[in-house]
Amino acid sequence: MTDTQAIKDRLDIVQIIGEYLQLKKAGANWKANCPFHQEKTPSFMVHPEKQIFHCFGCGKGGDVFTFVQEMEGFDFPEALKFLADRAGVKIDTYRSEIDKSQRNRILEINNKAAYFFHHFLLEMPGAQKARDYLTERKLKPETIEEWQVGFVPDQWDLLTQYLLKKGFGIDDLVLAGLTIKREGASLYSGKGFYDRFRGRIMFPIWDAHDNVVGFTGRILVETEHSGGKYVNTPQTLVYDKSRVLYGINKAKQEIKAKDLAVLVEGQMDVIACHQAGMKNVFAVSGTALTAEQIKLIKRYTNNAAFAFDVDAAGQNAAKRGIDAAIEQGLNTKIVQLPEGAGKDADECIKANSQIWFKAVEQAKDVMQWLFEKNLAGVDIVDPKQKQRAGHNLLIEISRLPYALERDHWLKVLAERLRVDEEVLREEMKSAAKDAAKEDRRGGSPPIDKKRDGEGSVNTLVVQTRYDLLLQNLWALLLKYPSLISAFWSSLKEDYFSGTGFGLLYDLAKKRYNTGSVSPEDLRADFGNQEQNFIDVLLLKADTIYGDYKESESAKEIELILAELNKSWVKNKREQLMEKLKEAQKNGDLGEVKDILYKIIELNE
Repeated sequence: MTDTQAIKDRLDIVQIIGEYLQLKKAGANWKANCPFHQEKTPSFMVHPEKQIFHCFGCGKGGDVFTFVQEMEGFDFPEALKFLADRAGVKIDTYRSEIDKSQRNRILEINNKAAYFFHHFLLEMPGAQKARDYLTERKLKPETIEEWQVGFVPDQWDLLTQYLLKKGFGIDDLVLAGLTIKREGASLYSGKGFYDRFRGRIMFPIWDAHDNVVGFTGRILVETEHSGGKYVNTPQTLVYDKSRVLYGINKAKQEIKAKDLAVLVEGQMDVIACHQAGMKNVFAVSGTALTAEQIKLIKRYTNNAAFAFDVDAAGQNAAKRGIDAAIEQGLNTKIVQLPEGAGKDADECIKANSQIWFKAVEQAKDVMQWLFEKNLAGVDIVDPKQKQRAGHNLLIEISRLPYALERDHWLKVLAERLRVDEEVLREEMKSAAKDAAKEDRRGGSPPIDKKRDGEGSVNTLVVQTRYDLLLQNLWALLLKYPSLISAFWSSLKEDYFSGTGFGLLYDLAKKRYNTGSVSPEDLRADFGNQEQNFIDVLLLKADTIYGDYKESESAKEIELILAELNKSWVKNKREQLMEKLKEAQKNGDLGEVKDILYKIIELNE
């Protein structure tokens, strides 16, 4: 019996796919909305007896390995290891492939690092202040154990030396984001490297499947050299903050049971909620809620309650996430803490946990909240106040993906402002354009909307993993413009054609052919079309890759380009296979031959 068959025999395909999709019984089979294309009527079927799935809408199908590869972006060895662990099967056939996977090496490094941080906190005398701090924050010993909270002292390379002694290579430690290389340091000497996290309380970050993919470190004692209050793992092969939700691994079953996800702002908020008995709670990882995170939430529920800090920064983060949630059809509510109850979930629970539980129970529908927020104190007799409030609410109504819902709130707004509905419907056209502008200025990313035309710029539209790779690539290239020349031969035009980065590539190409390329030149070339496009990319570079030297950025670009090429080849192959089916159907043997040659060339 093969390893794969042994795994299939021990797994329930309905249970595995049910962790990603909301399945409904359909005779002997199960159905759901397809995760691979947009649809309103379920056409995705799971056949338990045959152990396969198939979508009659987009044509995708396969076994449990195919499904996990598609959903997680795994290659086959990674999917094999993931499902073998679930099935309790020891695998030998693919052991060497799995062991040499860089992704799996980084996951193993993260596990060892989490163990090191946690045991240092519990056992070492040098962690006493950290233990005192956590006691002050009212974390119970069992909570610290459950969440594997740790500590690392303020020493230059304590973790790096520990991991090197465990047999890991220095290059993998750098790629894991735990070790930083000084300029000019040798990968072979082991010298010139230092820990990213020093003198910090450490919080491991898990993905939905209990893999440690990264860390957040909170400074214990602030000094002028300690850096920010919080430091996070940079983007790695296993950690992408736009795709991770802190605590989702511990919250997902309770979210399903309660059919409600509660979003809070920080790690301590999540931990405090779970410790108090509310376990359907998680947090975004230092970013506004993204399209990928919303897709992850919708695996478990279509209902979410937002509970962000009452300060301006917390409210702004909430608003951006709310916009994204509304646009993707997530039923959204807002948790409002009473005056004086604390600025966040953690403070509120410490003061009176019942107030927190009641606030979540009484969370308001997002549109009701937006109406109250925008109409508070507005004098509808004053035409200017009336116009401003009405337009702001029309922007929010325009985000709603369903026509009946939009129609309902238009009627409500017409009643509240005492105006004719048709006037609002006309104004709605302008409001929808303003909503799109807000998205491009760095608010919530547009979701499930059509792209602009070939070569146009649609600022930082995040729809797929491929879009995110393009963003990160250009952020790094603009951070160090000399790398544009170094990597120009690898920047294939096909990677950018038809995406929101087509125009950027075209302008960079013109500059490259006439001399050098700089952010200033490109900003000038864009003119009035998208003036802040370059600035937003540079800001992203500073946010994600702020501590990357040029050599580290070059290595990151190599990884991104490898993944871009892999994705592009996959997409191109799928397109060619569709054309091949059409040519075979039409009996066009010449076309069939040409397409087959192209497919063979892709595989070379």
